[in-house]
Amino acid sequence: MSSLQIIQDHDKWRKGLGGAPAGLAGESDGNTYAGLDLNLITFASTSFSGSSFSATTFQDAAWTACRFSACTFSLCQMQRIRISECTFVGCTFSRSQFQGSNFSACVFTDCTWTDLNFDGSQWLGVSLPGCKGQQITGRDLVGERVDFTGSQFEDMQLTNARIN
Repeated sequence: MSSLQIIQDHDKWRKGLGGAPAGLAGESDGNTYAGLDLNLITFASTSFSGSSFSATTFQDAAWTACRFSACTFSLCQMQRIRISECTFVGCTFSRSQFQGSNFSACVFTDCTWTDLNFDGSQWLGVSLPGCKGQQITGRDLVGERVDFTGSQFEDMQLTNARIN
């Protein structure tokens, strides 16, 4: 079954329209998605190249050991998402919510972040080489071993944050 079909079936299940709870493992994807409910979905060892997600929810989702290249995430709800051992290269994240999220052993290379919220999130071993962005907020963000080398963020408002 294709990654497109698996993702669409998960959305149908979440909306009570049939389908089934699903996850991707060892797949490849380059599709465009909009308005999907992908809460609770799992992605493991999957490669995304040029995939686009807009107005999509990923609340309580789990992504492990995935690679994202030139992907776009816009207007996404990603509260309490758990992302571990994932690599993002040249990806764009805009106007999305990451409250209560957990990032561990992740690398974001040459990515763009705009208008993101990380309230109550935790970062462990996160690297952001060459990233840029603006309007990043986070209340009570906790980060250990976070590396911003070569990155430029404007209007970053972290309140009561503890990083490194």
